[in-house]
Amino acid sequence: MPNLLQIIMYLVNKIKWQNSLIQLLNDYITWLEDAGDRPPKGTDITKLDYNKLTLDDPP
Repeated sequence: MPNLLQIIMYLVNKIKWQNSLIQLLNDYITWLEDAGDRPPKGTDITKLDYNKLTLDDPP
């Protein structure tokens, strides 16, 4: 049966692994946000130059 120190060290290693995974995912999310063509956060979307809505003539 493992002693308390072994259990604690095992859990510390798991926490380190989880921390590195979170950091990797955070870097990936940041890369995805930077690589997109979206406007920056906080941009007023009503001021962007979108195409105006056009309707076809009725039949």
